[in-house]
Amino acid sequence: KSLPLAIGASLLLPGMGQYYLGEETFVKAYIWTDVALWVATFGSYFFGERQIANARSYASRHAGIVNPPSSESFLNLMGDYRSRGGVDGENSNPDSDEDYNQAMLRRGHAIDKDYPFDESHSWNWGSSDNPETSHRMSHFRDIMRNYRISRLAFQVSIGALILNRVISVLDVMCIYRSTSSDLAASETKRLHVFPDFRPEGPGATLLLSF
Repeated sequence: KSLPLAIGASLLLPGMGQYYLGEETFVKAYIWTDVALWVATFGSYFFGERQIANARSYASRHAGIVNPPSSESFLNLMGDYRSRGGVDGENSNPDSDEDYNQAMLRRGHAIDKDYPFDESHSWNWGSSDNPETSHRMSHFRDIMRNYRISRLAFQVSIGALILNRVISVLDVMCIYRSTSSDLAASETKRLHVFPDFRPEGPGATLLLSF
């Protein structure tokens, strides 16, 4: 058996290296674990993409922004500030940081330092005097939180896929070493040398059993 081939098989699909070496005890466990991790990986990735699409669509309907960018940082910013460039309507108790542009100016930055001040980067959730606008902002933040959770799940799944392969490769190396040692020991047992005393002089007889 070839160790590099066994390792390559385990890297491609954990469990295949063990199967190749004839050790099938945990083959199904490795394979089904890998299948579950691939399902989790693709599921979390596409769920996250769906959340980004939902966030953009929701912002277009309720925050007065046309075709917002899919940038995670920009969408998170929309959840942190009520508007960019002024809130429609009068707020009886305005928050000093509810307008992104004003917050940037107070910090000594240009209003277009990170994003251009244009139609596709301007939003307005509406006055905080209207409870519905606050509810919409909260719902938007929930969508973005789901996206962040999905990205975390995606990264964990990728890490678990790698770990599953590392464990499988180490297991293959242990199996290969063990079987090689057993083979060497068995070959030693089959090789016997006997002393042989003959009239012409002492000698030895080599007996090889196979």
